[in-house]
Amino acid sequence: MEINKLTAIILEPAKSYFNEYYRTLSIGEDQNFVIGIKEYEEERKKIEDKLKAIQKDTDTIELDSKIEREKLYKQATDRFDQGGEWTKAETYQGKKVSHAEVTYNENLKAAEKKAEALKAKKDKELKKVQDELKDLEKKYDDILWVWELAQKRSHVPTGANESILKGQKRMRLKLSRHLHGGGFVWIEPFHENTKPTGSAKNGIYAHTEGGVPDIITAEWYGKNSSQIPVKITQPVAPMTQVQLHIYTKSLYGVDFRVELKANGKTLKANEYMLGLTVYANKKGEKAKDPEAKIKIEDSKDMFYTEADIYDYSAPTSIQPPAGAMTGHLTGGLDNSVSWVPNVQKAVLSLYIDPAWCGLGEKKIIIKPTFHFSGKTKALEIPLEVNCSLKPNIEMPVPGNKAVFVDNIETSMQAFHPCGYNFFKVSDGDREIDLLEDKSTSPIDIFELVAGTSNNTRDITIKLDTETTECSYDGSSDDHEGHVIEISEYPEKKTEENAKEKEKSSVSGSSKVKAQIGDKKNHVAVKEELGFEGKLEVYTKTDKELKFKSRFIYDLRPFTLAGIQVDPIFRYFWLGNGVPTNTYLVKTHTCRYQQNLSVKTYPDIAWSLKLSYKNSTVEKELWGNQRYANTDKARFKREPQKWIPAGDGKSIGISLGAKWDKSNEYDATADITKQVQKLLDSLGVIGKFVNSVFLGGENKKQEGYQEPTAEQQAALDSVADKEKRELEKTRRYLNDARARRDSAVTDKEKKKAQKDFDNLQRRVDSQSKAYNLKLTRSIVKIEVQWPQLDAQFEWSLENIKTHGPYYNQTGVILQGALELTPLIGLTATLDFLALAQRAHPVALALIAAADITMALIGDGSQITCNLTAAGTFGGKVQGFLNTKTKENSFNKADRNAKDKQVAELKCDLEFKLEISIKIKLEKKKLFVKVTLTGELGAEATAKWTGRAPIDADDYGWYIAPEMTFEGLEVKGYANVEGQIGDKDDTWGSAKSTNEIKWQAIDAWKEPKQWGKFYFPSKKE
Repeated sequence: MEINKLTAIILEPAKSYFNEYYRTLSIGEDQNFVIGIKEYEEERKKIEDKLKAIQKDTDTIELDSKIEREKLYKQATDRFDQGGEWTKAETYQGKKVSHAEVTYNENLKAAEKKAEALKAKKDKELKKVQDELKDLEKKYDDILWVWELAQKRSHVPTGANESILKGQKRMRLKLSRHLHGGGFVWIEPFHENTKPTGSAKNGIYAHTEGGVPDIITAEWYGKNSSQIPVKITQPVAPMTQVQLHIYTKSLYGVDFRVELKANGKTLKANEYMLGLTVYANKKGEKAKDPEAKIKIEDSKDMFYTEADIYDYSAPTSIQPPAGAMTGHLTGGLDNSVSWVPNVQKAVLSLYIDPAWCGLGEKKIIIKPTFHFSGKTKALEIPLEVNCSLKPNIEMPVPGNKAVFVDNIETSMQAFHPCGYNFFKVSDGDREIDLLEDKSTSPIDIFELVAGTSNNTRDITIKLDTETTECSYDGSSDDHEGHVIEISEYPEKKTEENAKEKEKSSVSGSSKVKAQIGDKKNHVAVKEELGFEGKLEVYTKTDKELKFKSRFIYDLRPFTLAGIQVDPIFRYFWLGNGVPTNTYLVKTHTCRYQQNLSVKTYPDIAWSLKLSYKNSTVEKELWGNQRYANTDKARFKREPQKWIPAGDGKSIGISLGAKWDKSNEYDATADITKQVQKLLDSLGVIGKFVNSVFLGGENKKQEGYQEPTAEQQAALDSVADKEKRELEKTRRYLNDARARRDSAVTDKEKKKAQKDFDNLQRRVDSQSKAYNLKLTRSIVKIEVQWPQLDAQFEWSLENIKTHGPYYNQTGVILQGALELTPLIGLTATLDFLALAQRAHPVALALIAAADITMALIGDGSQITCNLTAAGTFGGKVQGFLNTKTKENSFNKADRNAKDKQVAELKCDLEFKLEISIKIKLEKKKLFVKVTLTGELGAEATAKWTGRAPIDADDYGWYIAPEMTFEGLEVKGYANVEGQIGDKDDTWGSAKSTNEIKWQAIDAWKEPKQWGKFYFPSKKE
C-alpha cells in the first residue's frame, strides 16, 4: 500500500489561529472551520487558473471581434461619405449596393472567420481543461478522512471515519462541546488505496481554547456482585473500592486534583508497599525475625485525575446526569450516520483507606473539593463510611498512590515529530526523566554533590531524539547534529586562563600550591589554588551526552567579619547561599527547547565536638568515630583540644572538615584560641568579683589599722559567750533527755521527744560552728554534676528518596548530645552516728573512741558505713534533612538509619563497710617505729539499667531493662611494721590476708519488662 502524500490545510476561517510550525489549529468553542486537501486545492487552482485564462482569452477574442466590426463599419461609412468610386453601385449577392458596402461585407466576413477560428481554438482548450478538472475530481473521488481523538504524539490513526462520505475534498467541521478543553483531535485526508500516517506532514491537530472550565457535578459509584456499576446510596465499609465520577466542562485532557475531606480533615492519599523489616541485633537485645508487612510508603494531600471522553452507549454504562457535556465521538457532515454517545468526565478510583477512620471514629462523611485551572470548587457530594465495620483484608499495593494521569496531551509542542519523548539525567546513583516525572519540580534543575578532582561525578543525559522531520531540514538551522550542547561550565574560566598563559609562554609548571595556615597552628592542608583542567566530555550525540562534573573550590583569601580566615570557611554553612557550580545544558528540537542546569554543590563535610567535664581528667566519653554511618565518605575526627575552665573543670573542642576525599582541615587550634580568649576574659571578671565583692583579697591599704587590744577582747568575749551558750544548750539537752525517759503518757513522750530533737539539732549546729562537734553526721550526700558531650556534623548529600526533591540536594544535620551523668548522688549512712542518737552512753563512748583514734595518728579510724551511689544520664541523637524534612522522629526515616532517638541509663550501688584502721608511730632518740594495721569487711551489690526510647507501629515507647552484677563480700586483715630513722628504713615486715566470696551470682541475662507506650497502646 502506497504511503499517503496528501496534506490537510485550513481554508476557513481566515482569522483562525493555525500554527504551521506545529501543524495545530486552535479555535473558539463556538467556531467551525473548513478543512481541505493541499494537493487537491493546488491542482484545482491551477486548473481554475487555466479556465480563467481561457475565458479571458475568449472574452478578448469577442471584444477584439466587436472592435473590428465597429472599425470596419466606421471605415465603410467614411468611404461612402467620400463619394466617388465608393458610391458606385455594384451587384453583390443579387443586390445593387455601393462599392463601400461590398468592401465592408467582405472585410467583415474575413474578420469574423478569423475570430471564429480563434474562438474554436479556445473552445478546444477549454474542453481540455474542463476534462482535466473532471479528471481531478475523479482522482479525489476516493478521498477518505481520519477524524478522531489524538491523545498522544504516539497516536496511530485507526482508519477512515465512516460518518464522512467518501470523496469529500472539503469539510466544514465543529468540535462538539464534549471535546472542549485542551485535548486534540486528528484530521488527515488519504486516498483509499493508501494508509494514513498520523504525521504532521499530512494531517492537522485541532482543539478549542478560550472556554470557561468548570466542574458540573459528581457522583459516587461502586460495583455489585456482577461487577456492574451502581450508584452508592448507603454507608460503605473501610476497604471498599469506590469511584468518583466527575462531570466536567471545557476540561477535556486537563489534569486536576481532588481533595477528600472528612469532618474538616484532609484524607491522605496513602501509597502502600510490602516492606521487609530487618531488626538489628543491638547490644543487649536478641534480634527479632524479619517481618513482612504492608506499610504506608508515602502520603499526599491530593488525588490526581484527568478529564476524558467516555462512551455510555452500552446498557450497563453509567448514564450522565442532566447538564453533562455530552456528544458523539464521530462527527462528519452526514447527520444520517448513527453516532455513539459520549460524555466528558473524569473517573477517580480509590479504596476507602481504614487509616481514614482514625481512633475511635464510628463514621466519617467524605466530601470532595476540586482544584482545576487555578480554581477551587467544593461540592456537597457526601459519601458516608461506617468505621465500625472492621475489614478482614489489608490495603493492596500500591493502595491509593497519587499519580499524575497525563494520558492526554494538551500542549501543541508535544506533537511535533522533531523532538524526543524522554529526557533522562543520571549521576550513576539517581536517574530522573525530567519530562515524564511530573511530580518533580522544578524540572530544569539537577543537583548533585561533587569534589574537584577525586570525587567527581559522571553525568549522563539520554534522549530518544528524532530529527528526520525537522522543520528546518536542509537549512543551516537544521537540528540534526545540534540537539545537545553545554553552553556554560565552571572549567571554562580555567580554559580561558590557560589560553592567556599560552600567550605569555611562561615555561615550567603553572600549578601553584599554598600552605593554608601557619607553622605555629600546624594547619596541615594543601590544595591547588583553583583548577586547571578542561571540561571532559566522553560522548556527545543527538541522543546522548556524557561528561564529568565537578565542584571547583574557591581557595582565594577569604575575610569573615573583617577577619581573614581560612578560605575553606567559605563553605562553613551549606544552606541557602552556598556557592555552586553550574553546567548549563541546552537542547534544540522543534518540539522542545530546554535548558537544564546541572548544579554541583561542595562535598565538604564538617564535624564539631564540644565537651564539658567536671573533672581534672580530660577524656572523651565517646569513641573517636561518627555515631552513624552514611553513604558519603567521612573522616576520623581529630582529638579534642582541652581548655581549663576553673575549679577542676575543662572544655574540649574539636572542629574539622574534609572535602574531595583526600583534603582535610583541622580548625581546632584556631577555634581554641578564640574560646581561650573568651574564657580568659570571663576569668578576669570572676577574680574581680571574688576579690572586691566577696572579700577574697585584703591588701591592707594605708590608712587601715589592725584591731586594738580592747577591740580584740570584745571579740573574744563574744566567742566565750557563744561557748557558754553551747554549754547551756547541752544542759537543756540532758534535761530534755531525762524528761523523755521519765515520761508516762503518750502526749508527754511526744512533747519530750520533740524538745529533745530540737535541742539535739541546736547542739550539732553550735558544735560545728566552733569545731566542738561531738556527734557524727548520720548521712553525707555528695552531688555529681553533669558532664556533657555534644557532636554535630553537617554536609550536603544527594536526595535519593523518590519524590519532589529527587533531583536536588539537601543539608544533612546529624548530632548527638550525651550527659554522663545528667546527675549523680552518693549517700553514706554512718551506723555509729546512728547509734550515738540511740542512747547517751553510746554518744559518749563513740565520741571518746573518735577522739582517741584521732590522737593515735593520721588515718586511724573506726568505720561502719552503708553507702548508696547512683547516677542517671542518657543520650539523645538524631538527624535532619533540611530539604526533604526526613528526621529521627519519623519512623521510616529512623529505621533507614537504624538509630533510636534516645536512651536513658542509670546505675545503683550499695556498699556496707566495717573496718578499724590504726597507725602508730613512736620516736625514741634517733629511732622511729611505725606500725599500721587494718581489719575489716565489705559487701558490694550493683544494679545497672537502660531504657531505649523509640517508636513502632503503635506509637512511642520506652523499653526498660535491668542487670544485677551480683553481691560480693570481701574481708581483709593487714599488718605492716617499719623501723628506721628520719632518713632511712632499716627493716620492715608485712602480712596481707584477703578473702572474696560471691554471695549472690550476677544475672546472666538482663531483666526486661517489655515496651511501655505513652500514651498507652490501644487494642
